[in-house]
Amino acid sequence: MLAAALATAFVLCTGVLAGALIAVENAIVPMLSGLPRQTWSEVHRALDPGFDPLMPTVNKVALAAGLGLSFLAPGAAAKAVFALALAAVAGVALVSELRNVRMNRRIDAWAEAREIPGGWDLLRARWARANRLRTAFAVLAFGAALGGCWLAWA
Repeated sequence: MLAAALATAFVLCTGVLAGALIAVENAIVPMLSGLPRQTWSEVHRALDPGFDPLMPTVNKVALAAGLGLSFLAPGAAAKAVFALALAAVAGVALVSELRNVRMNRRIDAWAEAREIPGGWDLLRARWARANRLRTAFAVLAFGAALGGCWLAWA
């Protein structure tokens, strides 16, 4: 019963992570890439509060559910696949915290300083690459979460 509830939460959270990051990758990143410096900075900062604190919270719930399933899921194969999904969720969290969030803080600081430094376009490209990586991790996590459910309860 507990494992099934954790699996429901895990699939839901990994699906939200994957869906949100796919939307960012396919709609927001291309839109931002065509904006001039000042507009890009303003729009990027305006989007951030819409994702934070929701996405970190979803990620934390997914981490907790995935950890539980790695031990409680029925069958060794399901446990292994849930552990893979958990590792992919951890990848989303690590890329987000170590790359995207740090770059977001730099972009926020530009508003306070009222100056956008040269090389801003390189930062924009690095942010997009990091987003692509965490999107791949999220899609892997969702697929593995579904696979773990299939192995455990099919």
